[in-house]
Amino acid sequence: MLTMAANVSAQTNQDWLACRYPVRVFGNRAAVDLTPLFQWWLQQPAASTTATNHDTAADATPDAERPLAAWRRITGTKAGDLPSGWVVNAVIYTSPTIHTNARIILKHPPVTEEQTYYALKARLDAATLQITNDQRSYQADTHAAQRAEDRARAWLRSGSKVANLNASHYTRLAAREHEAATAALNQQQQLEAARPLVQKQFDDIPAVNGQYYIDWFALASGQTKAGVLIYDLGMVVTNAP
Repeated sequence: MLTMAANVSAQTNQDWLACRYPVRVFGNRAAVDLTPLFQWWLQQPAASTTATNHDTAADATPDAERPLAAWRRITGTKAGDLPSGWVVNAVIYTSPTIHTNARIILKHPPVTEEQTYYALKARLDAATLQITNDQRSYQADTHAAQRAEDRARAWLRSGSKVANLNASHYTRLAAREHEAATAALNQQQQLEAARPLVQKQFDDIPAVNGQYYIDWFALASGQTKAGVLIYDLGMVVTNAP
């Protein structure tokens, strides 16, 4: 049964773009360009809050003029793997305001995007941990260098016969600690400089509560003998203009 989705906040006003990768290719090498559908979708009232550089909802066209009617927005989570694709607990949108829930089979699932999401997540987690460790190392090495310099000065003031020898030892130790502190600081700064780009790539991939989330437009392509709906993403062309 179709239901109104205006109050389903999890499906609207997200940071990622559902209208991405418009060019899809199928087994016969026929390409489909979803740009007209994307333009129509972003003009509708429920999508207008996330649209950028598009007409506002005031210019929206009625559902009767919706292009590429066999394509649906599919959101949800993977429930399993099949040789033919993924089993998905899906929310199926025919427009930004109308949806139905169903367990479906999704052909040509977004395996690469899912893998990229978790690889970027691991990279960000590792960078965050390393930055914390570098900060601690910098502080510890800086304090150690200061202590060594203090010991060197103390020996020089002592008047001992071995003052110069011991002072030289602590001076060299201080230099090594300063070098280690500088290396830790440089690595921290490099990671902090690289992190925004990785974070941007990460934020562009759909996710909910730290888990990859399916949010793609797919073609309704039939159903199994058991009545399970089948949808097909097609092969995604990632370098299309």
